[in-house]
Amino acid sequence: MTARTAAGPAAGTVTRFWKTGVIIAQADLTGILGTDPTAPDLQVLRAQFLESMNALAAAENVPEVTFCQIQIQIQVWRNGYDQPAFSCHARYAGWTILAASAAPQHSESGCLAFADPRAGSAGTAMPGLPWGRQVIVTPRPGNHAVVPGWLTCSVVPLEPGQHITVAVAGSDR
Repeated sequence: MTARTAAGPAAGTVTRFWKTGVIIAQADLTGILGTDPTAPDLQVLRAQFLESMNALAAAENVPEVTFCQIQIQIQVWRNGYDQPAFSCHARYAGWTILAASAAPQHSESGCLAFADPRAGSAGTAMPGLPWGRQVIVTPRPGNHAVVPGWLTCSVVPLEPGQHITVAVAGSDR
């Protein structure tokens, strides 16, 4: 953030230069899950991801994502699964937790974590965290996150016995 002078907004106005939109919400799993969470209704999931991705596109003032641009995979994460820091080769990336085992012993086990990979600014506590911290999404059924594909994402290692079924989506650029 920085204050602008007469050339920009009125003196003393704060302008945010680190604006990064993310959507963290509770998805309605009604109509998505039958008796098997590994075989959800992909059309309903695709519509939910499309709505979230287009909300980000509108906020960025860029063209909308179309229904056919979204790819979805259903993944089951178990026993020590993790993903170190990665970014996606997609315009937007998303996750919806479809099912999860009982609460793990450690509150962050299996969480999705998002961080900004940019170098930071003088007022930032550490590079890559202009938000000041990571954004964490817990692995509870219905938790839904959509972020720009360039953000750094990671999955905190799952505990032994823990399992999570998740829909992972990406949109074409």
